[in-house]
Amino acid sequence: MTEPRGPDESTPLELDADYITGDGGLTREMLDRRPVQPRTVNSLYETRPKLNPTQAIGSFVEQVGLQERYGHLRVVDDLVGLQRRVGDRIERYMDKLLNAEAKSGTTESAKFGIGHFAGERAVVYVVDWAFFAGSLGEVAGEKFVQAAELAEREKLPLVSMGASSGVRQHENVLGLIQMQRMAAAANKFQHTTNRPYISVLAGQVWGGMSASAVPAADLIIALEGTDYGFAGARVIETFEGKAVPKGMQSAEANYLDRNVDVLVKGVDELIELLGRVFAAGRDSGRVTVGRGPHADRAGEGERELTRGPEGFSAALWDRQQVEETVLLPRARRDRGVEVHRDALMARYNEIAAGAGRLDTEFFLRHVFDSAVPFYNHVQFEDEKKYPNIVAALATIDGHSFMVIGDQPSYRISAGYVGKAPANPSPEDFEYAVRMMEAAERWELPIIFFTDTLGALPTMAAERRGQSRAIAQSIKKAASHPYPTVSVISGAMGSGGGLATTPFGRETIMLDSALGFVSEPRSTATILYAEANPSVEQVGMTLETMKASADDLKAQGLVDTIVEDDDSPFVTAQSLRQAIVEGYNQQQGLSPRRLRQKADERLRPRTLGRLATEQPVAITDLEPAEEL
Repeated sequence: MTEPRGPDESTPLELDADYITGDGGLTREMLDRRPVQPRTVNSLYETRPKLNPTQAIGSFVEQVGLQERYGHLRVVDDLVGLQRRVGDRIERYMDKLLNAEAKSGTTESAKFGIGHFAGERAVVYVVDWAFFAGSLGEVAGEKFVQAAELAEREKLPLVSMGASSGVRQHENVLGLIQMQRMAAAANKFQHTTNRPYISVLAGQVWGGMSASAVPAADLIIALEGTDYGFAGARVIETFEGKAVPKGMQSAEANYLDRNVDVLVKGVDELIELLGRVFAAGRDSGRVTVGRGPHADRAGEGERELTRGPEGFSAALWDRQQVEETVLLPRARRDRGVEVHRDALMARYNEIAAGAGRLDTEFFLRHVFDSAVPFYNHVQFEDEKKYPNIVAALATIDGHSFMVIGDQPSYRISAGYVGKAPANPSPEDFEYAVRMMEAAERWELPIIFFTDTLGALPTMAAERRGQSRAIAQSIKKAASHPYPTVSVISGAMGSGGGLATTPFGRETIMLDSALGFVSEPRSTATILYAEANPSVEQVGMTLETMKASADDLKAQGLVDTIVEDDDSPFVTAQSLRQAIVEGYNQQQGLSPRRLRQKADERLRPRTLGRLATEQPVAITDLEPAEEL
């Protein structure tokens, strides 16, 4: 293990005393926006592993011991009668079907039945590219409907997996309407059960499959080497009149755009991940605190930060490769600072750029007994890139929680660690909403971790609907029908922070954290009408805007303040206890009561006092003297 070191000439924009105390307080450089390897999909596409979908699907079917149902279903008529001329003969649909049967050894592209995942049963629907390029027709659509109904009857999870070229042209609109039937069947399953529906992309997934069964799922997983989209590259090139760049429709590119939730390295990791999700307990009783998974490390003042080979990490932490481990000390910048304003500035600076601060992934690993991450990180040379918002299915004392939180990224270079704060985009908030919807379907409480100075402030984000995405996230978080616990672990900045911080139920805040309607330097810019406000102006703004944990608790917004200890593992254990207590206070309350209590707590106190005072009647006033 290597010790972190200070900046040198090779890292010209690292933090130093000038940036921390210089004119203007927080500067752009303090956000650690150094030049990094550009986020390109081309390099990932060129180095990604090859995937044989038929082999992957065959291995999956074999490993889960699929017990097939309705395997006899097959097309017995031309249906439409679509033909094409091949040389001097006419080729009919039935000719194509018989040829596909001879090549693949099966009678249709789809099959379904019961599979087993580490002792957990689930209904599995698979589509194999080997038969008619995995195209969807009446039989494939009917089998998906039957699979969803079987999962509903048996109260089992539903998994769809495979590769598909889209709707089978030879069945025309009869094939097209299978998209409607599949989407409706998925919707019915989701509204009548609390079991997961997970879609797995394995190879080429286009057209009808990509726009029906796949996006309707609670969670979308892809095997590395998959391509995914609605219109294929040739269709797009014909319409636009220019070539589609390589890799732009890869699963890797779709992951970076948040159209795919998780990438897995292969079938073994896929089956293990699904088994862990299906095995997660859904007990709604009270939780006992117990000892955290690393409570014996209490007193240690450093946490490990690792980096691996370039490319996508494995989703499951115990399958990730580690090439370098850096010990990162938890050294709070406000320790020993006696002047309150200076202490707040120190916290503010550290939240923006302090790599030693604890993040959501650390909490997932050390507050909870176990967790299944619903995200990957990507290594680009020195940059360890995370999505701005991550989620996981985590457990304490056998009880499952959906965990959703902001996550910074890091740059690890020769032992030095820099941080890039989370600035969520519309796609990140849409991901958070989908995870909240999954939690609602699975009847799970949610734990939120918030640490962002604000949403992504770019014109591109605005054009993609940033305001709408934030509003949807705020609405969904505040109306969750099961207990929620909000943890402000860093900055609760602006609407982007509020999107993952529903107030009014149970809110926990680290004593080193801050909450504000606008990033303090921006607020000072407005207050003083200066583009570059001074340190004194920023400090006064921060102090008087009442942004500390003590201030927010005095305002009735925060219930519990947890000390951000010099030992990360002590902080994790304290948070665990506070989370359990916050959950237990809500346990057993109906959705209506949960929302009602939040509404009551958030009602303005001043208006409440005014409402109890009797208004002065006009007739009671003394008559005015005549002039």
